[in-house]
Amino acid sequence: MTGLKQVSLFYQSKMSKNDEELVINYLKKNKNFFVKFPDLVKELNFYINDKSSEKVIDLEAYRYKKISKENIDLQNQITKILLAGKSHIISQKKILKSSIRILNTKSLTKLVEVINSDLKNILGCKSVNCFFTNKDKLTKNSSLIDNRIANSYFRNGKKTYLNQNPKGIMIFFPNQSRTIKSYILLKVENTQSNLIIAMGSNSATKFTPDQQVDLIEYLNKIIEIKISNFELQ
Repeated sequence: MTGLKQVSLFYQSKMSKNDEELVINYLKKNKNFFVKFPDLVKELNFYINDKSSEKVIDLEAYRYKKISKENIDLQNQITKILLAGKSHIISQKKILKSSIRILNTKSLTKLVEVINSDLKNILGCKSVNCFFTNKDKLTKNSSLIDNRIANSYFRNGKKTYLNQNPKGIMIFFPNQSRTIKSYILLKVENTQSNLIIAMGSNSATKFTPDQQVDLIEYLNKIIEIKISNFELQ
């Protein structure tokens, strides 16, 4: 016998104390019962108004509000998905434009300048710093970093770092340790020297370990290709 039939029969017949407890326990475990079966409310002749307290009992209205709330929540979720998709498309366009600018650079110095300006714009971060592991590759907008220290932030062949080690802020943002709250490191590999790009934000939630890095890794490949071309010239 279904729960609906049980409740209907119990209400329509003389009920013992045990029967009442059974119905009460069943309804407590199935709190949305009358929301699922609104026709049963009419069949059982529930009072819409409780005269003793002037409290309105309107399950149809409750059901409507519940469904309306679920629809609003669903619409909000869809909106967030659409906004995320739109943001991803905008980022893709920025990455493509930046790729063209990078490939058109004529010197390593100009490449570093483009990296500093474009990545700050693409990621919306506060600071971008570039570090070379070989002093012969230094430009006026880059700094030198020990190769062992740089490699300690990249394990298992990964070229991005998002684990937010506090020591990284002191190393890669030496004059901004109080303002940088989260950061991402990008490793551009090369035969003569590795380039470490540090991007920092004053928001603690801007860069997180679970962040998607597919677009930034694509840009990394473009930078690697351009640096290799400089060495062949």
